[in-house]
Amino acid sequence: MDIEDGFRMGYISFEEAKNLLNEIAQIANLEKSIDTRAEKIKSLRAKAINNLVEEAVKTFLAREQSLLDGKYDRGLLTQSIYAESLQEITQVSHASIFQHPDVVGIKIAGYEVLGKLFTEFLNAILYDSKKGRLILHLLPQEYHPHDHDDIYHKILKITDYISGMTDSYATSVFQQISGISLR
Repeated sequence: MDIEDGFRMGYISFEEAKNLLNEIAQIANLEKSIDTRAEKIKSLRAKAINNLVEEAVKTFLAREQSLLDGKYDRGLLTQSIYAESLQEITQVSHASIFQHPDVVGIKIAGYEVLGKLFTEFLNAILYDSKKGRLILHLLPQEYHPHDHDDIYHKILKITDYISGMTDSYATSVFQQISGISLR
């Protein structure tokens, strides 16, 4: 899926995505009825995933007892016929997608967003201030601390709240708290 996303975002070429996925999909001729490159990559991705699932099932069934006994300590696909292809996909994903400046910038921003949210909500529940009381209005009631909660449980509630946020919701709350968005 990372390869498909990388192609869609323009981080890797069609040919590279097609070749990487087809090492696993093993489709001799891409259907001529598939018009767009995006649809071809989507088809290859779907077939590749199907082949990987089938291979994982074979490995599981072949090693079921050792898995259940806790003696098989490898990934199901690490010794499969696709292991080298998966390793190459991982390398390309890291080099071309996850380390792309756009992606790195988003990750850095994510640290800022999460750090600010955690700090602001934690300050709001630990220290009484005008801003803190306002921020508590943004905190859903089920995450408000109870009088008997110790600091650990207060922090845990804030952590639970923030960890359950979607990216877009976290960004929205961050913008509100930071004064970037007045809604």
